[in-house]
Amino acid sequence: MRHNNLRQNERGMALILSLLALLLVSAVGLGMIYMSNTETSINANYKDTQVAFFAMRAGLEEARERMRYDSLAPIHTPPNSLPTKAFPPAANSIVYIINPRPGETVDPANYSTTNFFDDEFCHEYFPNILTAYYVDPATGTACASSTNAPPATAWEPYINSNGPNSGTNSALKYKWVRVTLKQNGTTGRQGVVSSYVDPSQPAANQVCWDAVLYKERVSSAITAGATTCDQVTSSNNVEPVYLVTSLAVTPSGSRRVGQYDVAAFNIAPPPGGLTLDGPTPVFGPPNSNGGGINGNDQSGTPPATPLACGTNLGAQPAVGTDTALDATSVSNQITGTPGTKPANFSDTGSSTPTVTSDQSTLGNWSTVQQLNNIVTEMSNVANVTCPGSAKCSLPLGTAASPQITFVNGNLDMTQSGAGILVVTGNLTLDGSMSFDGLILVIGTGNIQVNGGGGGSGAAIYGELFAANTTGGVLGIPTFNWNGGGKATIYYNSCWANFGNNMQYITIASREEMY
Repeated sequence: MRHNNLRQNERGMALILSLLALLLVSAVGLGMIYMSNTETSINANYKDTQVAFFAMRAGLEEARERMRYDSLAPIHTPPNSLPTKAFPPAANSIVYIINPRPGETVDPANYSTTNFFDDEFCHEYFPNILTAYYVDPATGTACASSTNAPPATAWEPYINSNGPNSGTNSALKYKWVRVTLKQNGTTGRQGVVSSYVDPSQPAANQVCWDAVLYKERVSSAITAGATTCDQVTSSNNVEPVYLVTSLAVTPSGSRRVGQYDVAAFNIAPPPGGLTLDGPTPVFGPPNSNGGGINGNDQSGTPPATPLACGTNLGAQPAVGTDTALDATSVSNQITGTPGTKPANFSDTGSSTPTVTSDQSTLGNWSTVQQLNNIVTEMSNVANVTCPGSAKCSLPLGTAASPQITFVNGNLDMTQSGAGILVVTGNLTLDGSMSFDGLILVIGTGNIQVNGGGGGSGAAIYGELFAANTTGGVLGIPTFNWNGGGKATIYYNSCWANFGNNMQYITIASREEMY
């Protein structure tokens, strides 16, 4: 009997196959473990970089908040003198807010003794601080040594952070925030004129923010010879631009650097008690001699502004219009109304109402686009927003604590307020209301005054501005005084311009990736 021995040659194959399968399964398992660990590391690193990113943003926001006049811990001198000489007083000043953990040294101005040196400064150009980049002349490497460090007089005293849990291990991870005035060549490259804010202007001149044109402009490009924003003529509503830089470093070493361009929101319409911006305005004076508009600056008994103000522009128009023809029309409406005293609508109490054309001073308040830009920006920076209704019960601020109130619709105003009030619909002033500051009725451009109530009557210290922008072009603004009463509008430049100190807006933001 024959035996088939072929199967005997296959002995042990099952073991080999089992080992191969086990090896394959093990490789797959090890690969999955490795992938899992890699994913965990990636997620941890991503989380750490995000912590650094948002900590950097927190530093930027702390600085922007502390630049406001009414911050709980301001970094500028007026009105609360803490600390002394903190806010950059000139283009050659550098202010730091530092945020060290316990036992940690944060000294951004010192090249050799800190892990948090401000090497971002190496990539910026401040002609009034440095004559060149902060570069080692031997190697050409940025921040390779302290060779070209800014002079000691440039550094202001460091300011401690007041962020959550500052001074503890639980503090936010940003290490410092720097505030400097921006110059034309600051964020450009030295010698590369095309990278400046305005290549046609000197690198050292300050950059200003035009809140109506929505653009950064170099001071000398606005007013010839102006090297700072303070030297720009008053007819141009601009504010200095500040460069705010923040560094965040986590315990694991993630590092993020970011910057804001910020500026105070400047909003100052042509001076006068009431401005009617648009063609053929309708002006209905009261049927009594109790109401009026006084264009003489600081007239009446205004409350003091929270910030000291020594401005007095003297005699200004009680009513301002677009053209001389419109001014004549409004003046005729005043003198032609029985019971109205023309002297109640003047700058110095003359027997002729002071109604003049603002055409030469309207400037950035001349077009629908410019006016809509103002409304948009005010809605963005408002402290309180009301959707608009017959009654807006929200507080409108006080003389001691003014605010920016934005009403998107009609407002029947019976209460008092202070700051800036923006109304896009119809504004009705009732009873013995009072307001200290600037009232903008941009949208329907319709203001109705219903008497002045009893007692001393309604009073506005500041300015009213009305413009009808509903049709895409400037339409007819309307101001009607229904009935009698003692309502009076007193022009007050301090209150009318007070809003310039209330908010710092972010013009631009960016993250530095080196």
